[in-house]
Amino acid sequence: MNDLLERWRDLDKRLRVALGIVVTAAVYLIALKVPGIGPWLHKKMPFGIVIIGLITGAVTALLAIGLILIYRTNRFINFAYGSMGSFVGVLSVGMYLQHHWSYWVILPVGVITGAVVGALVEFLVIRRFANSSRLIVTVASIGLAQLLGGLELLGSKGIGFTSLTGAFPIPIHFNWHIDVATLGGDQIIIVAAVPVIIAGLAWFLLKTHSGIAVRGAAENAERALLYGIPVRRLSTIVWMIAGALATLTYLLKAPFSGVAPGAVANGPTVLLPGLAAAVVARMESLPTAFAAGLGLGVMEQVVRWNSQGTPSFQNVVFFIVIIGALLVQRGALSRAKTGITSSWSATGVVKPIPRELKRLPEVRWAKLALVTVVAALFVLLPWGWSDSGQLLAAFAIVWAIVGVSLVILTGWGGHISLGQFGIVGVGAVVGGNLVAKAHADMFLALLAAGAAGALIALIVGLPALRIQGLFLAVTTLAFAIALNAYFFNPDNAFSLGPIHAKFSDLLPSDVRRPFLWHRFDMESNYIAYLVCLAFLALAILASVGVRKARSGRVVVATRDNQKAADAAAVPTTSVKLSAFLLAGVIAGIAGGLQVILLHKLGQNTFNPVDSLTVFSTAVIGGLGSVPGAISGVLIFRYLETITALGDLRQAITGAGLLLVLLVIPGGFGQVMLNVRDRYLRWVARRRDVLVPSLVADRRVEEEGDHAPAETDLLESALSDEAVEATEAAEADPVGAGR
Repeated sequence: MNDLLERWRDLDKRLRVALGIVVTAAVYLIALKVPGIGPWLHKKMPFGIVIIGLITGAVTALLAIGLILIYRTNRFINFAYGSMGSFVGVLSVGMYLQHHWSYWVILPVGVITGAVVGALVEFLVIRRFANSSRLIVTVASIGLAQLLGGLELLGSKGIGFTSLTGAFPIPIHFNWHIDVATLGGDQIIIVAAVPVIIAGLAWFLLKTHSGIAVRGAAENAERALLYGIPVRRLSTIVWMIAGALATLTYLLKAPFSGVAPGAVANGPTVLLPGLAAAVVARMESLPTAFAAGLGLGVMEQVVRWNSQGTPSFQNVVFFIVIIGALLVQRGALSRAKTGITSSWSATGVVKPIPRELKRLPEVRWAKLALVTVVAALFVLLPWGWSDSGQLLAAFAIVWAIVGVSLVILTGWGGHISLGQFGIVGVGAVVGGNLVAKAHADMFLALLAAGAAGALIALIVGLPALRIQGLFLAVTTLAFAIALNAYFFNPDNAFSLGPIHAKFSDLLPSDVRRPFLWHRFDMESNYIAYLVCLAFLALAILASVGVRKARSGRVVVATRDNQKAADAAAVPTTSVKLSAFLLAGVIAGIAGGLQVILLHKLGQNTFNPVDSLTVFSTAVIGGLGSVPGAISGVLIFRYLETITALGDLRQAITGAGLLLVLLVIPGGFGQVMLNVRDRYLRWVARRRDVLVPSLVADRRVEEEGDHAPAETDLLESALSDEAVEATEAAEADPVGAGR
């Protein structure tokens, strides 16, 4: 047995994939002839459905190949890849259906345009982040996805293509009945095109000088530069290929999957199958990705066949495949380890007020006055607004609470979560049902919503102990898509043994806002706004308190250097889970508040795009600080209410995220911190107080200064962090040792 395994490992990877496909097909065909097994297998997995699955899986394989090409070249997961395909694909289909362009014109023109878009994206955006952390580039791709989605919306309206379109015919008249399925022209063009594309791609990578150089640069970019290989030009070529593949994938799939012009959910939904296949291939092997794409295509069609009426269950399957593949591989994602850490380095370091100035009247009273003015503005400004304006303000506050949870999870914990509104949705379901069906007290329902959010966050967080960095973002995004498409869809139903239920029965409806203390009617949107504002204040106090405590410090320490934290006997596993739990509690309570504001839950109430949007706006505000993240979320929620912006809002959000990551990676919070430090320097000069940390910061900013004296260097080394660490060690030597 061991000899057979050794021989199998010695085989070429492409040969292993081919043998695996052949053996799987042979086993299936033989099983169809076995009495007892054959009829059951034919019922559950008809031959015609398998053929359709292989054809659609070939398209998924192309999508995965494009993702892997970008990953191997630039070492990040491109979350804008689906939007790159849908942006050009939707406009091409619009010209075909709305303006009657020839299909044989829009197909090549669309692919060429996709290649141009890929080159522009690489040159204008990705190249600007060449020296940034791969996590930063990954977040930049989220902003790029939003920008392309906004441009897609504007473009589709510009050509008059705005209606949802189902399957549409293409000018290939072909019908071939196979078992229970019928192959049409849309499937035949895939059968004809995919082998040619795969052969051409293999020839380029294996036989041409540019392709060999691309593979070499993907293995070691620094060594390729030393050999004189033009890495930047090769990167542009790869992005052109990827852009063409993304567009071709969309155009090949659109005739039978339909088109949703300008739909913000296009990007994540289109991307999910390809992500699943790429993750199975460890973001590395193109042959494995092709085989995984075929297998996922068959699985998708079989799931559709066996769950007719609930085709969205396929998204749950994709989520299970992604998380299963990542857990099974257990760190074998070799390229994920190279030059990539799980820490979030663009949040900006929020330093405490120096202890020399903390008790001065100018500092204490300024801080008190600022907090008082901001609180008064939040309380009094919405008083004179219309009911609809007050309701929108309440929703904005709920989003700000979600932003606080992201500060804890991503800003301090270093875990990128692109599925935060999935946790919000679970909290909303639990809290809403308690209020609507059990007539529970609102505060008790919100506590239960927070507990439910913590439980879901724990379930997501446990795999995070093995799935780090970029791949946790993939998992959380798939989690949000699966929840929204299947579990939060009232049209779906599920059966578990004797239990049969519709999700419409589980989603709360007629959630009435209560009277608080028999005096305040929350049916008043202003009262509801004040309640949400109070919970935002509690979330801020809880998060700031945790950050100042030892538990918050070890969360940040684990984020920055887990090996050092392990060496210092920090229980890093429980520390990571604590960040997930606290963030889950806050997000769950936000969900409970949102369902009370909405009165009910329906389909797409918690769209996965909302998770991307709240993450992006929190990054724009600055995930290193609670005030920064809240300001980013609230500003962009306000922009959504400006009707003059119209369809530009999504594009503005995406462009804003890219601009912030380029210019001020710490976001608005970094600007606030700089303003605060300027004021503190003024106070220090006025009081003639020497503050080493502020002096050191000033010297870094001022260019051309003379070399500091030895005593100045010593004073600069005595930073606030070192002083605080010394004081903590003296106060609690046992705790400091832990």
